[in-house]
Amino acid sequence: MLPVIGALRPWADPELLSLHRLAAHVPLPADAGSRRSLNGRWAFELFDTPESVPASAVEGGTPTGGLTVAVPGNWTMQGLADLPHYTNVQMPFPGPPPTLPPRNPTGVYRRRFTVPAGWRRQQVVLHVAGAESVHAVYVNGTFVGYGTDSRLPSEYDITAALRPGANELAIVVVRYSAQSYVEDQDQWWMAGLHREVLVETRPLVHVADVRCIADLRMVDGAGLLSVATTVGFVVEPAAGWLVRTWAETLAGKRVAAPQIAPVPHVFEAPYLFSGHVAHASWELKAVAPWSAEGPNRYRVCVELVAPDGSVAQATSQLVGFRHVEVSDRQLLVNGQPIWIFGVNRHDHHPDRGKAVTADDMRADLELMRRHNITAVRTSHYPNDSTFYDLCDELGIYVIDEANIESHAYNTSLCDDPRYLASWLARGLRMVRRDINHPSIIVWSLGNESGYGTSHDALAGWIRKHDPSRPLHYEGAPFHEGWVRGGLAASDIVCPMYATVEAIRQYGESGKGTRPLILCEYSHAMGNSNGSLADYWAVISATPGLQGGFLWEWKDHGLRQRLPDGTARLAYGGQFGEHPHDGNFVADGLVSADLEPHPAMHEVAWVYRPVTVQPGRRKGTIRITNRQSFVGLEAYAVAWDLRVAGEVVQTGKLALPAVPPSSSVDITAPCRVTDGTDEVHLSVRFTLRKPTWYAPAGHLVAADQIELRRAPRVRVKARRRGSDGRAAIDDLLVSPIELSLWRAPIDNDGFKLMPDLSRRIGVGGTGLVRWQDAEVDTRPAEELVEHTWDRLVESDGSVEYRHRVVVPDSLPDLPRVGVTFALPARFSRLRWFGRGPGENYPDRNSGSPLGIWEGDPDRSPYLVPQEFGLRTDCRWFEFIDPRRGCVRVDVVQPHALHVSATHFTAADLTAATTATELSARDELVVHLDVAHRGLGTGSCGPDVMPQYRLGTGAFVFAYRITVA
Repeated sequence: MLPVIGALRPWADPELLSLHRLAAHVPLPADAGSRRSLNGRWAFELFDTPESVPASAVEGGTPTGGLTVAVPGNWTMQGLADLPHYTNVQMPFPGPPPTLPPRNPTGVYRRRFTVPAGWRRQQVVLHVAGAESVHAVYVNGTFVGYGTDSRLPSEYDITAALRPGANELAIVVVRYSAQSYVEDQDQWWMAGLHREVLVETRPLVHVADVRCIADLRMVDGAGLLSVATTVGFVVEPAAGWLVRTWAETLAGKRVAAPQIAPVPHVFEAPYLFSGHVAHASWELKAVAPWSAEGPNRYRVCVELVAPDGSVAQATSQLVGFRHVEVSDRQLLVNGQPIWIFGVNRHDHHPDRGKAVTADDMRADLELMRRHNITAVRTSHYPNDSTFYDLCDELGIYVIDEANIESHAYNTSLCDDPRYLASWLARGLRMVRRDINHPSIIVWSLGNESGYGTSHDALAGWIRKHDPSRPLHYEGAPFHEGWVRGGLAASDIVCPMYATVEAIRQYGESGKGTRPLILCEYSHAMGNSNGSLADYWAVISATPGLQGGFLWEWKDHGLRQRLPDGTARLAYGGQFGEHPHDGNFVADGLVSADLEPHPAMHEVAWVYRPVTVQPGRRKGTIRITNRQSFVGLEAYAVAWDLRVAGEVVQTGKLALPAVPPSSSVDITAPCRVTDGTDEVHLSVRFTLRKPTWYAPAGHLVAADQIELRRAPRVRVKARRRGSDGRAAIDDLLVSPIELSLWRAPIDNDGFKLMPDLSRRIGVGGTGLVRWQDAEVDTRPAEELVEHTWDRLVESDGSVEYRHRVVVPDSLPDLPRVGVTFALPARFSRLRWFGRGPGENYPDRNSGSPLGIWEGDPDRSPYLVPQEFGLRTDCRWFEFIDPRRGCVRVDVVQPHALHVSATHFTAADLTAATTATELSARDELVVHLDVAHRGLGTGSCGPDVMPQYRLGTGAFVFAYRITVA
């Protein structure tokens, strides 16, 4: 049994949150001589339950020669028998709270460390930055503390347990606890010490906390700085201690003169004593404000002065002056409304699980910013402090979210008195640690945990402790109404997966006082993110709407070595766990390896900082600056004119000043050429200089304006020809056949989890309808009426004409078109249509019309599904680099949708994971007159009506030429 706590079993008690844990505080820098990292290889032993851990496991010397694991790291990712487990809503074990599973893996981490002799005359503190789920600490066999909350640090005074020379440290981590019920997020259940572990020394009288409020006064731009420095007395508090505080630029220029304040020491003073806290404040007439567009920071310097006048300790904090408020249905930063071009982000690495490094975080932010993402919601827990440091430095708005999600019991635990203390501790410890970060503009009370008394209690504490930031909690307006519901707990209406029409109605109603910012939208599971442009057309045009946070940043695939030696990125269930929620964990805009999915091109377009549209007068274009604080001087502007897809003119565009949040109409840089071909003007904005996230020349924004529409297609009378053989007949690997089926995307329905929709009430319904109608198994010719003919022209080309009549019993089919296959030697593609990347009818606004060229796409999704479409193609060439090409010219209507891959729809449908796919030695082509949109039906609105396929007649024609 574990010494001291074995009989107590704190891991099973929801009300026992910590033992001997020190108070949360802002991270304070320390010199190398006062801090030592304990990261590295630790001896490790795994037990079935915490009750089965013997005292000997934490006593005596650290074992040598046995099993070791990496810290930081999850033991579930380090080759042990205890593996990752994925669930979304459901818990990984039966309840009710606080019931724990019979098998509850418990890891004992051991390592030896020494401390310098000089440290023994000071306080020595152990810092455990993150342990999933709960942990207990022993030093030299002595119990020194216990802590909960997997995503915030715990610190313990280990001074009394130390001995000269080598010291033995044991940290016991219990995988599941009573606290797991409020950490039920949509992610892998892991286990272990996934953030850093260190020891540090602190003087017996030391700076314990430095709370800075750096506000910006809107009427005159003055900076209002207040600093509260808490002094920790390990010894008896004594008189004469002072705190000297000033502020300076990062270059060292003082902007706030030093102030000296005494440290109160008489604690037995009712009505007078409020802690060992020294206060300082300044009104600075001219400061450079902080925003994501200009992340200006200052340094607050603090010296603790001993009674003899010597400086006992010096420390500092970086701050940014900015003002955040909600006013008149707007979220304002420094008095200006901002667009929330946001994304939800989990900590995730395909090899290390939850153990992410500073380089991992920076790589995430760089790739986000390259795609115009400027805001992050830390779904659904506080990140390591390093993440906020980066956001402060680089300029990213953050909603900082408490580690509270009781999804499986979301309407009960929020009013369960046994969990009230958990709610408060998790929120207040987050705020106390992160309060100085200017990037954090909103606090979040957690996620999907109902709405109850615990939320209002936490909201009340935060509002009192930090009135400088608004509060966010989706559950409050969800359960009590968008207009007036949950005002105590949320200053923002922050729904998840609301429809375009629902948010439009809220904005246009003018009701309520709160802005609407989608906390989650456009669920990025597989081939997804349809109607992003439809969302932003409404958001941009409707007062009261300010944007949202896409779900989510990264697929949570975990690299798994298979018995044959190959590797794959695994999803739920592929580690043999039960219950699980399959590939619902693969819902990112990028892969687990940070490879952008095709939808990222559309994300970059809807989040672009500048737009170009037709001007009010003929011959003009409108330039709109969507930034809130800076002009467009950072961008070089170029244009081109395309006639029938060919670039015929190019130039550079000199812009007048375009102030933030404003528009300017200018004369178009060219005129429409004579003729009847379609004409498009494209305008591109690129970086003039390199930035932290991209090199000079990086494309930031692009828009295309139609100057002359393609002429209407007039179906000509059939010319004389023959119906005999043609060159194309000798090339076809498989004949031209009617095609109605597409490999189901995750938004059509969960092919791997047919019961999930019924169990949690999410998911598209198309797949079930199509399977019931046998669209996936019956020949297409048996389902619809299809007539077609072909004509061989004198030049050897062949014109095909099709008429497909879809009965009323088959509305909303996946596609209507034809498919055929060519030899694999046709390895290059060239087309006049939308590109350059994959695009679909409801996800192509950022894909301009042009002439593009490339190789056939590879399947980009963790679970194979429909991919690779190019919409609005006027012609398409399949090129054999050595022996010519096959060209398809669209005859009727003016464009078709085309894909060319090495997989049939049946191949993609049958495969459950990418490693099951084997590319065919042929090029599989689809020509679609109609193709269903993508929507976001895996968790959110299905395809909008205008992107669904109706019934009735579909007529299309095309000409195939072999050259």
